[in-house]
Amino acid sequence: MTTRRPYTLTICLPSSVLSLGQTLIEKTIIAGQVARAASIYRVDNIVIYLDKQSSRDDAILMKDLLTYAETPQYLRRYLFSLSKNLKYAALIPPLRTPHHPLSETDSKFREGFVLKSNKKESIVDIGLKEPVKCPSQLPINRRISMKFVDGTWLPASREEIQCYWGYQTQMDLKGLGHHLISGSYDYVIATSRLGVPVNSVVKELKNAIITSQSIAILFGAPDEGLHEILRKSGLDVKQVSDVVVNMVPNQGTETVRTEEALLISLAVFTFIEHIDL
Repeated sequence: MTTRRPYTLTICLPSSVLSLGQTLIEKTIIAGQVARAASIYRVDNIVIYLDKQSSRDDAILMKDLLTYAETPQYLRRYLFSLSKNLKYAALIPPLRTPHHPLSETDSKFREGFVLKSNKKESIVDIGLKEPVKCPSQLPINRRISMKFVDGTWLPASREEIQCYWGYQTQMDLKGLGHHLISGSYDYVIATSRLGVPVNSVVKELKNAIITSQSIAILFGAPDEGLHEILRKSGLDVKQVSDVVVNMVPNQGTETVRTEEALLISLAVFTFIEHIDL
């Protein structure tokens, strides 16, 4: 299994990323593309920031769909009820990440849901043919990570799991500026058509990857770049980022959609992460 990064990688996406979808089906498909891209490139955190008041519902929709996609299929019946936002969630392709194992997969770690618990033991569904017993009292009706040790399933912390274990999703309805000011990233990459070509800052990005404990990559909206979005909060993009990068120099189209920019940027970032300079 692919090991997780020695640092956390966060992507910040605008709530209006779904605005190009005219129907719930189209919006669900876009969210699925985001979920797949984040999983392929081992993103740890997805932050959905409100960039327009009119897209508040889309922010909630995006969070619901991304959280649903990240949840192992055998746990969804416990954690999600029927809702309008998830009506077409079956259209999202399976992530097939290490924490989405098949029932017959031999894995030392699994995500589970606590069905019953008392002072002596707990009963946990971890996606096998039958629920397993854990010799610990656990919070009932909660999702929990489990590890297999000497023939027994025990609770595990996320830090114990050395392979990529999915992403976590959060919203900031106060906007990107609020999130960045209240956050604490070691290095922030802003993506923009107005930025410097990525090939001119490869060494700087590589050094940040080596020395940082937390990195964030920011993305603009379909009809507004980061400069415009942050300006509405009285901020300059250069104030809240360490570098402003054009990840698609000499693009052949007038615009690059946010979900396209996400896939391209993460591919370029991962390439830089693995090259020797």
